[in-house]
Parts: sequence; structure tokens; C-alpha cells
Amino acid sequence: MYAIIDTGNQQERVEVGTVIEVDYIADAKKGDKVKFDKVLLLSDGKTPYVGQPHVKEAYVSGKVVSQDKKDKVYAIQFRRRKDSKRIVGHRKKVTTINIEEIKNGS
Repeated sequence: MYAIIDTGNQQERVEVGTVIEVDYIADAKKGDKVKFDKVLLLSDGKTPYVGQPHVKEAYVSGKVVSQDKKDKVYAIQFRRRKDSKRIVGHRKKVTTINIEEIKNGS
């Protein structure tokens, strides 16, 4: 069984036991349960249930494994022949979640 969930600004295909990285969830701590109720598609291997826009009463739950920062990404502005450049860095915060349960409401 697998599901496609909406996690804010992206969609993830998940199965039980999958470990995913989503955008930072501020109020979640390590070991907490997280519930995603925006399920876009749910399939048991034979029949797909497609939501319009979400599958009613379906949800995916998991446990928070860690709260981390990803590697630093650099953005450089460079002006040729001006001896001028500007470098800025950015580290994105992510929450790592282990998917434990996929429930179909119907």
C-alpha cells in the first residue's frame, strides 16, 4: 500500500517504513507523532483512490526521527570587470519522519 501526500509545498510518495524529509515542523520534537491528513492518492496495489482534492478520512502518520539542517547552499552575485562580488549562504531546516501507518477512511 502506498500514498501520495501533500506536505506543504511538495508532494511525497510514501509507504510504511519510508523515511522522508519534509520542511521544518516547528512544534514537533524527536519521537513525536505527526499526522498528514492531506492524502492526494491512496492505492492498495489493485485499486487507486484519487482525492478531489483529498481522499476523505484518509491519513498517514509517522514518527519524527530528527530535526536537522541541510548542507549550506551558496548564491553568488558576480559583476564582470568590476572587481565586485557578493556571496550569501543558506541552510534549509528539515524534519525527518519515519512513516508508520497509512489508513484509508472508506
